[in-house]
Amino acid sequence: MASPERPLMSIRKFRCDDLARHSPGDGIRLDRSEETHLFKILRATPGESVELLDGHGRIASAEVGEERILTIREIRMTPLPERRIHLYIAPPRRQKMDSVLREATELGVWRIVPVICEFSVAEPDASSVAGRWSDTMFEACKQSGNPFLPETTPPLPFAKALSDALASCGELYFGSPDQTEHSAPGAMDIAWFIGPEGGFSKTEETRLREAGAKPLRIGRWILRVETAAVAGIVRLLN
Repeated sequence: MASPERPLMSIRKFRCDDLARHSPGDGIRLDRSEETHLFKILRATPGESVELLDGHGRIASAEVGEERILTIREIRMTPLPERRIHLYIAPPRRQKMDSVLREATELGVWRIVPVICEFSVAEPDASSVAGRWSDTMFEACKQSGNPFLPETTPPLPFAKALSDALASCGELYFGSPDQTEHSAPGAMDIAWFIGPEGGFSKTEETRLREAGAKPLRIGRWILRVETAAVAGIVRLLN
């Protein structure tokens, strides 16, 4: 008995890091993990359509062919976002940080900088940031359709993170229970500072204020790190 056809839902998206080297008409193969997902798990057949993302704004439409070859039909470049949020965050423990990575990516955060603060509870190593973090965020890109993989840096001490934000961003904000009058940011690049579970130390908060960072209240009550990070991104983007 013939198996029923699988209904086509949204077009599936896959990672292709070297998309910049290809042109329409080229035949390519995905890397092993993506290829396994497409052909062994999803059981793709010739003629089906997929999309390829490289994390740098390129989206390619491709068609599944014989022998697991994908033929690129079109490549388009996504314009840069009008507003870019740089998330400077004292990472919570692994499971909570993974949630931040996924949700921040789905929302379109531009850059994630792990910050080591006085009250930090976790310090990721540089290899985790470049490896596991990147993989987690790319999965969120594929799920959400965000064509821009957030940039990351190795963990930075608070003082260096603040200097980095001043050099990279036109406006700085930090989470605070203080009442603030917040208007839509005017800068393209905005730094959003989130402290650890114990909050910023008095010295760190003073340095933020002295650097021109504005306190941003995003709820009636004290929020968890992962909640505050995501809620602030939403507010600063809108």
